[in-house]
Amino acid sequence: MTKKIKLNIIGIFIIFNAMSCSTSISKPLGEWDDIIKLSQKEATLSAENSSILITTQGEWWWISDIEFDGTQIDFSDIDTTQNNFIIEKPEFKIERINKTEIHIEISKNTTDSVRVLYISLEAGDYFDSIKITQLSD
Repeated sequence: MTKKIKLNIIGIFIIFNAMSCSTSISKPLGEWDDIIKLSQKEATLSAENSSILITTQGEWWWISDIEFDGTQIDFSDIDTTQNNFIIEKPEFKIERINKTEIHIEISKNTTDSVRVLYISLEAGDYFDSIKITQLSD
């Protein structure tokens, strides 16, 4: 190959590389707009066996983390990207009824302490959470 052909190939490569690195991303990482749109982000429930229904306007989200009274909850065996699923533990139950409804139930609080359930949601690069506080008995 001649030197001129090699330079042309390198020039074309540089142009294509520059075009592929354009700033066409609509939002920087971590700065997406709210695409989940929770009906409530916080709720306080009584000490009795209580439940709440929270809705979303967005349909494409999943649960990324659950914490109950400061303890991480393992739910790795459940695919929370599905349109319906149930995460059930002795203290609580989280059910995605359909694309836009989350039913959260907490068993009776027989302790002298307030209990807190955090549910972290993710949709692409947007993160949100639900905080459920349950009053003590």
